[in-house]
Amino acid sequence: MLDEELRRGAKPFYRPFALALARRGVGGDALTGAGLGVGVICLVAVAVGANVLGLVLWLLNRLFDGLDGEVARLRGESSDFGAFADIVADFFMYGGLVVALAIQHPEARLALVVLFFSYYLNGSIFLVLSDILHRLDVKRLTERGLHFRRSLTEGFETIVAGVLFLIFPDWVSPIAWVFAAMVFVSSAQRVLDGWRALK
Repeated sequence: MLDEELRRGAKPFYRPFALALARRGVGGDALTGAGLGVGVICLVAVAVGANVLGLVLWLLNRLFDGLDGEVARLRGESSDFGAFADIVADFFMYGGLVVALAIQHPEARLALVVLFFSYYLNGSIFLVLSDILHRLDVKRLTERGLHFRRSLTEGFETIVAGVLFLIFPDWVSPIAWVFAAMVFVSSAQRVLDGWRALK
């Protein structure tokens, strides 16, 4: 819901880091890969209950996710593969965190399964709609590699949910139920958005 506003507001702060990386020859795809490696360690940490380490790595992974596209644009290397790798890494982390939490919190598995289903539904709608809009040559609303349409839950809200899961382990089930409901709302918004855009 707040992704684009936060992205514009934060750009003056993270752009110097992106410029420094670009000047040193670090590419966007390399950052995506490094972020994915950090993410794998994060998920293992969460699964074994090391929430403090998991939280640090979760935020670091999300930082890499924010930097990779900016570095690629600065280096003139934006590509379809980069957009593809970025979204694959995102979905790996979003779904992987739910699985890691389910391993750590067996008592919350029903809520986490419902959350996982909401991710699956929302992600499928998002990807299909993005592909159709691309084929119809509809103007993109952002500078990102795919057609991102506004909805209640986007990247920022998912980051916040991950932080809450790791800071409040006794509240994993309620957090999962609430966030799943929000993601289902996002799915409905995207269906309505698709109907309006494609009708």
